[in-house]
Amino acid sequence: MVGDSDTKSLLRQKGFGEDAGARQDLSLIEALFLVETKNIGVSDGEKELDFDDLLKLGSKAEENFYAKYIVYKDLRSRGLLVRTGLKFGTDFRVYERGSTLSTGHSRYLVHVIPEEHTCSFPELSRAVRLAKGVHKDIIFAIVDEECDVIYYLVDRVRL
Repeated sequence: MVGDSDTKSLLRQKGFGEDAGARQDLSLIEALFLVETKNIGVSDGEKELDFDDLLKLGSKAEENFYAKYIVYKDLRSRGLLVRTGLKFGTDFRVYERGSTLSTGHSRYLVHVIPEEHTCSFPELSRAVRLAKGVHKDIIFAIVDEECDVIYYLVDRVRL
C-alpha cells in the first residue's frame, strides 16, 4: 500500500494498484515489478524488502507466481495496461496500448500456463466461452523453463 499522495497519483495514472481512499493498494506482482524497475521501495514495517523477498512471499501465497510475474513483466514492457483477471476466472485482463482504466475496457483475458501443463478441449472451450461472454479474447501465455513466453490467442469458429 502506498500512502504518499504524489506517488499514489502517479501509480494510479499508470494503472497500478487499487484506489483505497488515502492510499493505493498494490498486488504482490505489481509491487515486485515496481521494485525490480526501481520505481518504489517496499518494507514490511521493519525492514526493506528486495526483489527476492517479494518473490518468496508471492510464491508462498500463490501457485505459479513466478510464471505469472514473467508474463506480467513482459506485457507491461510492451506498453500494455495489465490488471488482475480474478473476477473473470483468469490471471490477467489486458487493455490495448494507449488505453486507460477510465477510457476503455480490457480487450484480452490472459491465462498463464506452465509449459508442462496439459489442457483438455473442454477446458479450452470453457475459457473461450467465458471470454466471449464478456466480449473479450482469451490468450494462453505459456512460460517455458527458460522463462520465454509464447502467447496463443484461442477463438471460436462457427461454421
